[in-house]
Amino acid sequence: MLYLNRGINRLDSVHNNRNDEEAEMENYVSRIIEFLGDNPDRPGLRETPRRYLNALLELTHGLREPPPKIKFFPMEGNEYVGRISINDIKFVSLCEHHLLPVIGTVTVVYEPLNSEVPGLSKVARYVKWLAARPMLQERFTARLANELKEVLHARYVYVKVCALHMCAMIRGVKDEDMYMVTEAWSDGVSDEELKELRNSTRCRVPRIVLTKEY
Repeated sequence: MLYLNRGINRLDSVHNNRNDEEAEMENYVSRIIEFLGDNPDRPGLRETPRRYLNALLELTHGLREPPPKIKFFPMEGNEYVGRISINDIKFVSLCEHHLLPVIGTVTVVYEPLNSEVPGLSKVARYVKWLAARPMLQERFTARLANELKEVLHARYVYVKVCALHMCAMIRGVKDEDMYMVTEAWSDGVSDEELKELRNSTRCRVPRIVLTKEY
């Protein structure tokens, strides 16, 4: 019973420390709102610091959670598994320069080393997990290619990413039509395969309606 009580006390302490830390962060957000010239105590903004902090925690959960586990399924009779392409995996991230949203899609092409294949949803979950943190799109693309080669037990992985960056759409250059396309590949792919992959692989630019008549 003593051990159980100590365990409960430790959990209470962690919970209380977490609450204190979150309250401190919410206070910082309130100060930012005040610095911008608004009143954080008015009704419309009173709950904003908590909501804003929760939104940031949701968008960066990949920093605090372990990577998703990949479950594999054997092919019957050890059949050869050729090239696999998973298209238009949607993700939301934050640019690390402004902490503004990055919205994009990922296409992953890989060839398994053996006759087992991962669950389809697991590849998408890994993409979304890796995106859930502040990032540079170029580094995100390279990490995806290299890490997926390991976790998918693949001979090679090729990745193409298309993304809209709010930091360029709503501030600075304010170009709502600009988007970025990046590609990366792991080792194990031949020059001939790479040339074919670069010519044939597509990714879809997310659609955001900024102007519409009613």
